[in-house]
Amino acid sequence: MLNLIFTINGIRMKKWLVILVVMLFSYNAKAELGFGLIFGEPTGITLKSRTGGSNDLIFNLGLKSHYGGVRFDGIYTFNFPQAFNSRDFELYAGIGAVVAFGEGNGFFKEKKHRDEDFNLVAKGLIGVNFKPSKQFEIFLELGPLIGITNGVGADMEGAIGFRFYP
Repeated sequence: MLNLIFTINGIRMKKWLVILVVMLFSYNAKAELGFGLIFGEPTGITLKSRTGGSNDLIFNLGLKSHYGGVRFDGIYTFNFPQAFNSRDFELYAGIGAVVAFGEGNGFFKEKKHRDEDFNLVAKGLIGVNFKPSKQFEIFLELGPLIGITNGVGADMEGAIGFRFYP
């Protein structure tokens, strides 16, 4: 069923991605939206919505991920700006989910899943932002994953990246 809705190389998946990006940009007119690149797991595009409070939303879109051909992360974060007693560094932690489609490895390395597989993963996250200016940030994050489909298991992943805020 999901294979009919989400086709990796088909037009339907591209339409869903366009709709998702439009929704993110129209999410909240008052929120600051940053965009950039993330390297590690996942490797791809990252978006962050600064809501003005102590919580943010992070969205990552990765290609050729460990868990699938296309991967989407959605994470709700809690910021701790005074953790380092610095205005340039900020600690954050979050919880969210990862949805991946396509061929990749399961949590058990010997289990490889097929092109049409759908993977759902719960994700925890802890990270550090370095903000040299209001329009730019560099981040480093690490987090545990718990697989819900295609081999229940646990894993850790990390990433580094940057975002611009126009």
